[in-house]
Amino acid sequence: MNKNQWEGIASKTKKLQDLRNEAINTKLISVIKKYQPKGKDAFDYGCGWGEFANILAKKGFTVSAFDDADSMVINARSKFKKPNFLIKKEFYEQLPNLKNKFDLVVSNLVLCILNQSDQKILINNINTLLKQDGIAVISFCHPADYITESVLSRRIRPYKYNPKYDKEFKYRKIIHENRIEFDDYHRPLEYYTNFFVDNGLEILDIAESDVLKTEFYPDFIIFALKKV
Repeated sequence: MNKNQWEGIASKTKKLQDLRNEAINTKLISVIKKYQPKGKDAFDYGCGWGEFANILAKKGFTVSAFDDADSMVINARSKFKKPNFLIKKEFYEQLPNLKNKFDLVVSNLVLCILNQSDQKILINNINTLLKQDGIAVISFCHPADYITESVLSRRIRPYKYNPKYDKEFKYRKIIHENRIEFDDYHRPLEYYTNFFVDNGLEILDIAESDVLKTEFYPDFIIFALKKV
């Protein structure tokens, strides 16, 4: 992952992506309710500006949250008082004491912006945080991102490489709502199902984000998972 792109985004705009949140947040909450974690300790891994961590807190969870971009964490702390937001240094210092602590671990729209080595770090950390009987809910860009236009964004593919659906490739995403640009990775659905299973997680359910009364394909996909 090009981490600097997220520090830059955080410093450039504080505007939240309202359409994105409308498309994904209600579905995330419905998946969490469906699998009803046994306890109320939750962790938001890759919390961004902190809006979903705050939603979880309002739902009665005791929430800790982390993002790799310290600027976003600092911004989240200034807006939302209840979740315990951790910058990168704090998270890794505290990680040994957070082992197997959380009934719910959420990672919302992080996995598809990471290269494969950083994906491995993410899933290892989620496994560390999650209780043996806990639930992980992970959302990421739908493999339909192969299509160039969606409800929320336009995707610029590297046509000179003739990218194929079943291959990994990086593309440029431009958000309609606020014109933010960043890089994402396309990977087929099979890649992700194998990724979760190979890292000791059982797939409980798959859901898709809302298309907001349009004819577009969903922007995002959601996996509910538990430890094997």
